[in-house]
Amino acid sequence: MSYQTAKFSWTDDEYASFGTKPQVSQHSYHDLPLFREESLIDLLDNFPRKWLQAFTMGTDPVRNEEWKTVDIDLDTSGADMWRAVQNGRLWLNITHIEEASQAYADLIKAMYEQLDKHCPHLQGPKSAYSVLLISSPNAQVYYHLDAEPNMLWHIRGQKKFWIYPEMDFRFAPQRFIEDIYAAEMDENLPYSAEFDEQAFHCVLNPGEVASWPHNGPHRIQNIDMNVSLATSYYTPTIYKRQYVQLANRHLLRNLGIKNRSIAENGAIPSLKRLSFRAINKISPFKPGTGRADVYVTDLLLDPDSPLGIRKLAEAKPTVFSSYHNSTK
Repeated sequence: MSYQTAKFSWTDDEYASFGTKPQVSQHSYHDLPLFREESLIDLLDNFPRKWLQAFTMGTDPVRNEEWKTVDIDLDTSGADMWRAVQNGRLWLNITHIEEASQAYADLIKAMYEQLDKHCPHLQGPKSAYSVLLISSPNAQVYYHLDAEPNMLWHIRGQKKFWIYPEMDFRFAPQRFIEDIYAAEMDENLPYSAEFDEQAFHCVLNPGEVASWPHNGPHRIQNIDMNVSLATSYYTPTIYKRQYVQLANRHLLRNLGIKNRSIAENGAIPSLKRLSFRAINKISPFKPGTGRADVYVTDLLLDPDSPLGIRKLAEAKPTVFSSYHNSTK
């Protein structure tokens, strides 16, 4: 089986409900040679370091401030990175995977062609951003909300996954949603264990893909070493929400309006979107930096150190940070 011919076979109900509720479906991508250990190590060996991020984190899901950037020396081999993740407490984000690898680009293109064919309610989904994730046993991703709709194709290992009600201010306060859209804060949100009572919870296995409604907060806890492919996408309806949220943030909130509607259809939401785009064109609102300013660290990936990291004498910008800041 090649990435050109790999498919996923879902029921009519799974296609119809995709993106409207949390669900776990099947795929066969985990069997591709693309995802074998030796192929992934070779990818790490040759991947542009400007697009390779590493992080470490604590054990308490409430303390998201313990999510920390880790630098990677340019001479670190793919095998050493793999070993550090395998034995440590690390999370590698291999970003822009579709730009660096034609095989991944073809695979992701085929994914969205199939979704477009079977999910007419998406109105033509277009791939926006994809990240290959390689992460340690017991590593976690804190409770967070992504601005773009996304899904997680699981390849290797097992992970616990919690998905929470979307656009519900009990789980994601309105101010935070607006600030995430405006890139004025990163995607992490305050979390309470009580939220889990309202969560969709599952254990993801290789060959499964998790999907959920747009802006549904979620968090992850690995059981063992994991490999997953996260893909995000845009549709015409996504832009409706994006511009309503930006209008709420930059126009209505600045005017002191507290009860800001999140409705996306009708005359008033259309006027909000039109007003924001017109004003932004005349006098552009300065975008935030999100998490970009925290890509400075005193931690270095080291497969021979505990948790796969070594502390440096002083903090320095990561290779990724240097690239990111140069393009702002």
